Amino acid sequence: MKLRYIEVFLALARTPNMREVASRLYLSQAGISSALREMESELGLLLFDRVGRGIRLNEKGRLLASQLAPLYRQLNDCLELVMSDAMIGNVRLGASTTLADYVLPQILYDFKKQHELVNISFESASTLDIVRRVESGVLDMGFVEGEVNNPKVRTMLLREENLVIVTSDRELAESGPYQITELMEKSWLIRQKGSGTRDTFLQHVMHRGLSPHIFLEFSNNDAIKTVLHNTGTLACISPRVVDAELRHGELFTVQVSDVVFSRPFMRVLHRDRSRSPLLERVTEAVLDTLSS
Repeated sequence: MKLRYIEVFLALARTPNMREVASRLYLSQAGISSALREMESELGLLLFDRVGRGIRLNEKGRLLASQLAPLYRQLNDCLELVMSDAMIGNVRLGASTTLADYVLPQILYDFKKQHELVNISFESASTLDIVRRVESGVLDMGFVEGEVNNPKVRTMLLREENLVIVTSDRELAESGPYQITELMEKSWLIRQKGSGTRDTFLQHVMHRGLSPHIFLEFSNNDAIKTVLHNTGTLACISPRVVDAELRHGELFTVQVSDVVFSRPFMRVLHRDRSRSPLLERVTEAVLDTLSS
C-alpha cells in the first residue's frame, strides 16, 4: 500500500472535507477521491460512510485511524531525522589489536558523547580478519595495522608508526645499538599469523635474508608483555602497547642501527561502499588522535 494513500486517509479522518484536504496536500479533489477508493479497494472494505455530499468515518475507519495515526507520526519523525544533517545511524566498526586496545576506545567514547544518536558496535581481531569482515560486509569500516593486499577493499593511509624492539634485560638494552643480525638468535616473542605487527617485523628481517629464532607465538600483546620479563626474550611491538612499561622501567628499548620497523595504520572500506558522512566523521576523529 502506498504511503500517499495512508496520508490521504489520515488527513480525511481529521478533516472529512475533500476540498480542504486536497488544498492542504496540494492534490486535486479527484486525486483525493481516487486515493481513498484505491485504499478501500486494497483493504476490501469501506472506511467512510457517504452521507449526502460528505463523508464520515465508519467504525472500521475509526479503528484504523486510531491505530495508524501514531505509527505514521513515528514514520515521519524517523524519515525527517534520517534526512537531516544530524549524525545518526548504526555503524559497525572493527580494528586490529593495537588500534582496538590502545587507540579506538577513547575515540569512540568521545564520539558517542558528542553524537548520542549514533549507535556503535565494535570488535577486535587480527588485521587479516578485520579486512575479511569488511570485505564480506560484516563490518562497515575497519582500522588496521600493516599493508593490505585485497582487491575487494580500498584503503586510506592514516599515519605511519615505527615499532620498537623491547626487552626486560637492561644490560642487553644498554649494550646497543645493534645490527639486526646480532639479535636473530635471541628468543623472539611474536604475535600469531594474521597480525599486522607480526607481518611488519618478519617482512623487514626476511627482506634482509634473515630468520629470527621464534621462541613463542601469542594471540595478544598482554601475553607477550608477561613473558618478556624472562631474561633473553625480545619482542618487536608497537610503542603504544609498552608505553607504561617503558616509562616505569619494567621494559627497555633495544636500539637497532640498520633497520626501522615502519608500518602504516590504514582505514579499510569495501570497494563498492559509498563514503557516508558518518563514516567520514569517525575517520576524522581517528585521524585527529593519531596526528596529535
